[in-house]
Order: sequence, then structure tokens, then C-alpha cells
Amino acid sequence: MKRLPLLLLSYLLGLILVLVLTFYLASDFAYREARQQAQYEADNVAEYINSELARYQNIPQLLASNYLIRKTLQDQVRFEQDSSALQTDTTELNRLLMEIGESAGADDVYVMDRSGIVLAASNYNTPRDFVGGNFGFRPYFYRALAGDTPSYYAMGLRSGERGAFFSAPITIDNQVLGVVAVKIAITKFEQNTALLTGDPAAHMIGYGQDQVIFISNRPEWRLKQLAEPAGISWQQILDSQRYLNIEQNLLNQSISQNILGQELWQMNSDSQVTSALSRYSFGKAKIPVLEMDLAILLPYQMALQALAGYLLSAAVFYLLLAPAGFFLYRRVAGYRQLLYTRSSLEQEIKARTEELDKAHKALIQSAKLATIGQLAASINHEINQPLSAISTYLVSSRRMLMKGKTEPLLENLNTIESLIHRTHQIVSQLKQFSRVESEQLKPVSLQQSLQNALLIVGPELKQQGVHFSYDKQDSRVLAEPLKLEQVVVNLLSNATEAMRESAGERRINLQIEQQPEATIIEIRDTGPGLDLQKIDTIFEPFFTTKSNHGSGLGLSIARSIIDSFGGSLTADNSPEGGAVFTLILKRDLS
Repeated sequence: MKRLPLLLLSYLLGLILVLVLTFYLASDFAYREARQQAQYEADNVAEYINSELARYQNIPQLLASNYLIRKTLQDQVRFEQDSSALQTDTTELNRLLMEIGESAGADDVYVMDRSGIVLAASNYNTPRDFVGGNFGFRPYFYRALAGDTPSYYAMGLRSGERGAFFSAPITIDNQVLGVVAVKIAITKFEQNTALLTGDPAAHMIGYGQDQVIFISNRPEWRLKQLAEPAGISWQQILDSQRYLNIEQNLLNQSISQNILGQELWQMNSDSQVTSALSRYSFGKAKIPVLEMDLAILLPYQMALQALAGYLLSAAVFYLLLAPAGFFLYRRVAGYRQLLYTRSSLEQEIKARTEELDKAHKALIQSAKLATIGQLAASINHEINQPLSAISTYLVSSRRMLMKGKTEPLLENLNTIESLIHRTHQIVSQLKQFSRVESEQLKPVSLQQSLQNALLIVGPELKQQGVHFSYDKQDSRVLAEPLKLEQVVVNLLSNATEAMRESAGERRINLQIEQQPEATIIEIRDTGPGLDLQKIDTIFEPFFTTKSNHGSGLGLSIARSIIDSFGGSLTADNSPEGGAVFTLILKRDLS
């Protein structure tokens, strides 16, 4: 009978030991799992926000070269210098900016002059019209005016809404005449947090060096400070006007440790009636585009519930085992089961990580295939013209053979042989197109290059009934011969294609103008001319007006080649009608 209380005491002590051991192991496991989950979600959300914002980062730089925007700024400068000049009508530019904003998904797109005054804006027909407003005090303006392409976040001066701003300088003749800016509302990132994390209870906060929470899916935390930052006073924050005139409001938050020394984020929530401190597992990441820190907070209550489940399971498991030996066996088995569960979860995490790595490699492979596809399209575009010329010469040779004209036949065969050799050269040169290498420039005769180009495109000109005239004067320029001929072939072929539907005279004229250090070549046609709305995009890869067979790569490659020579290639409309392409090449002064 005396052994019964001792056995009961040992049994209870064993139960306590099991619960303590289970609490320690399960608590550590639940904590680490919660931290890993929070860090994983933080990395995912930060990558999503950063990639979404990065899509808009290059829009201002692209718009800075827009023909209509640049013309508007030039007209504005003339008006400022000469009050008798007509003031610029920005109606067309306003509509263009509105279309760009809608297609790009931007909230606001606007153009400012050198003083920060908005000349045109996509929201010109809304109550929060920016036109006439002055944003010269914003860092994204004066940094862009200095030649930078900054990103910035702040509250909108007119709307009072939080947004991310991207800007770029508009440079004309080495002088910054204005700034183009794009604003993106920040609210959509907050709305997508639950979808991205898969947990409606997850909380997101994004804050800068001033510790002010700018992004959060908890409205009561927005525009409040986590803590007073070192070296930045609240008055300095107010003077920046980033948050307009908000009052300083510090959140009661801290990083604390539980009884096992595990770090938890404690945050006071105004929505709780008791104002008790809420504890969260957390993960941190960076949003480089906005120079902002991001934290994802997952309620630690979920980990505690899992821990309670582990403790209850351990207690029930122990209490059901009366024999001491069987109890010891079960305790070891339970410990092994716990280790197995943890190992299984780690394996699952490893497997998911490997899947993500495979997906990443697949994306890289897709990018490689896209590049290969572009090169293939380029080769097809460049060699199609000599192949067409070969086909024409073959037809002519067959007729000469039937008539017994051996001498012209031999000339045709020699020409075909040179065209085949030239096709091999073109393919060899195009293989180097994607490599960033310095060109080995040498003196090249323009007349010789033109004659070689006409060898390829001549049959097409004749077939389409195009009269071609060119300046007979010669000039030696610094270039790579084959690539220069490719550019001339491409421009003459495009001009011929543009006049395919023209009912009037089809004529191409090539003029050469000598300058002290450069040679200017103008190629004019009598076609319909270029669309002013698309004149800035014709040199972009895959842009084409040939709906049936155009690859959209010819002009992009041509400009790339001329740029590598240290020259330039531009396009415009001629006052007499038709398009004019202008090449500027360095002269050989040796």
C-alpha cells in the first residue's frame, strides 16, 4: 500500500517531466516554424511590391524621349523667352498622358517645366487636376532636374493619398528643360497582402528611415511612428512635406523575448478594447525601389494554439500509459515521433525550395529562348533580301541559258556566288549582335558600301518600280563595312515597302552632306510618311507596321549598329511628304 503513493508520485513527476519536455521542444519548433513562415512571406511580399514598382520605374525615362512631350517643352521655353510667341496648347498632350496612364495602370502621369509647374497631366479633366500646380519642392523633381532618375514615396499634395513617385529629366540639346513624373497608388499593395500571404490574419508594415509606417494593411497603424529615429527630428520630417501636416503619433511597440528567449514583436492595437499588447512572429525584408523596410507580422497566438495541442496530446498520451516501463517506451517513441514530424516538415520545406529553384531556372531558360528567337528573327530579316536577289538572278540566268547567252550567264553566276558569300557574312555578323563588344572601326568608302547594298536591294527597287537617285560624291567614314551595308539595305528596303501602296511616283533620293568632322546621309522617299504618335517607337525591338511579314527588328538593329559606330540614326517626316531617315557618321580624318 505504501508503494502506491510513491508510484503515483513518480507517475505525476513523470507527467510533469513529459509536459516540460514537450513544451520546450514544441515551443522551439512552433516558434522557428512561425519565424520561417513570416520571413518567407516577407520575402514574397517584398519581391512582389518591388517587382510591381520596378515596372513603372522605366516609364518616365521612356516618356522623356516622347516627341510630343519634348516639343511642348521647347514651345514653352520659347514662350518664356519671347512673350510674343504663341503659348503652347497642351490639349493633345493631356490626352496622350491620360492614355498612357490608363494603359500603364498608373494613377497620374504629368510633365513639369524647369520651375516645377505642371504643364500637362493625365488627370487634367478631374477635380484633382495637377495642371498649373507647382511640385518643385518634391525631391523627385529637383533630383530629376539634376539629371537623376529617382523614386520617392509621399502623400499626394492634391489628393492626400499615399503613392510612389518615379521621375526622369527631359533633356534637349544637353539641357534639362523639364521633368516627367509617374505616380502609383500604394493602396493596391495593402489590399493584396492577404492574397499574397494566404493568411487573412497577417499584418504588413512598410517604413523608411524616419520610422513612419507608410504601407500597412492595418489602417490604425498607417502614418504612425514605430520609434523616434536617431538623427532625424519630427520637425525635419514635417519640413520634408512627405506626409503633409500629420501629427507625431508613436506606436507602443517593441521587440521582446518570451520565457524561452524567443524574439517576438509586440504591437499595441488601437482596435482592441483592452489595449493589450499583441505578440507576433515576424520576418523582415527590403523594398530597394523605395529604400524602405518591410515587416510581416503573424499572430503568435497561432503558434500557442499549436503548442497547446502538442501539450494536450503529450498529457493524454502519458496518462493512458500506466505501466512505468511502457510509459518509458512511449515517451521515447513520442520523442522520436516529434523528431520525425520536424524532419518531415524540414524535408517538405526543402522540397518546396527545390521546386522554387527549378521554377527560377525555368524562367532563366525562357529568357534564353526568347533571346534565341529574337536572333533567329533578325537573321531571317537580314538575309531575306540577298536571297530574294539570288532568286531574281536565277530566273534571269535560266532565261540566258535557254537563249545560249553564256557571257551574261557567267556574270549572273558570279553575282549569285558573291551574294551567297555575302549571306554567310551577314549570318556571321549577326551572331555577334547580342555581344557587348567594342567595334573595330576603319575607313569605309560610302560609294562602295552603297554599290554593295544596291547589289542586294536593287532587284526589289526595280520590281516595285522605284526610281532611285543618289549623290555621286564619295566620303570615307569610320564604320564596319558589312554592318554599314546592312543598315543601308534595311533603310532602302523599308522605304520601298512604305511606297508599295502609293499611287503616285515612287522615288527614293539619297543625299550626302559633308561637315568638318561628320558626314550626314539623308534617305527620302515619297511614301505616306510616319505616324507622329508612333515616331518614337519605330526603333524599338518588335515594333512593326508590316502586319503580315514584318519582324519589327530591322530598324532596332540598324540603330544599334550606327550607335556602335559613334553615330546616330533618326527619323522624321519631310515637309514635301514622305519619310526621311538621317544617318550621321564620323568622317575619317586620317
